Amino acid sequence: MNTSRSAFTLMEMLVVIALLTTLMGLGAAGVRVADNMSKETRTRSTILKLNQFVMEKYASYQYRRVPGRGETRLQNLYNLMRYEMPDHWDEVNNTYSPYRIRLAKGKTHIADLASAELLYQIVMGMPEAESAFSSMEIADTDGNGLMEFVDGWGNPIYFIRWPAGHYNEHGAVISKLQLTNNPNIAPCPFVPAAFRSNNSGSNSNYAVFPLIVSGGQDRETGLNHEVSGSTPCAKTEVGSVTDASSYYDDITNHNL
Repeated sequence: MNTSRSAFTLMEMLVVIALLTTLMGLGAAGVRVADNMSKETRTRSTILKLNQFVMEKYASYQYRRVPGRGETRLQNLYNLMRYEMPDHWDEVNNTYSPYRIRLAKGKTHIADLASAELLYQIVMGMPEAESAFSSMEIADTDGNGLMEFVDGWGNPIYFIRWPAGHYNEHGAVISKLQLTNNPNIAPCPFVPAAFRSNNSGSNSNYAVFPLIVSGGQDRETGLNHEVSGSTPCAKTEVGSVTDASSYYDDITNHNL
């Protein structure tokens, strides 16, 4: 008796379809992982370049001539830094801020993108910056005519000049700008060693280096970008709110 078949049974077809669906799902997941890894690599490359320009400018304040001595000179230096490297529009000074930053202040602003827009103005005002970045790293995400540097996901890269409250590389929380004898915290590069040793209880600042940050895949930094009094600060949500998961995938110049 001839028992050969010329077609699959319904059950066999369902099994094949299920296997193909599973394989397609695994393939799509693999593509997504590879795509996110590529975007993360591109983001790190952009932030590395931004860090080089920002830290070059930051380091230059060690040699800037400003009036005053001791605490007075230090405060004048920080005021100058605030005007020339603002991370909020209300810090832009009509006398001391660079012209391109003052000009940009006249445009329409979205508060949430202030530091991203200002980071672009600060960096692009430096020699050789324009040739360092490709068109894929720059966009006007809010359409107001002011550009921002963007990460691999096309989201703005933010900037916090004095990230007080941020976890440093030793796991210590920088709570405020002040002198400390903690060996895990670097001394402020703008305060002479002799002045630090003679003013151990003073309000002399220790090192709080600029933070350049992408929210990563989830687009959320988990940081407070608001101005606190006269001192801009950034507190991680870790320990202060219930859900801090948005912080952990951040890509910054502090963890490259």
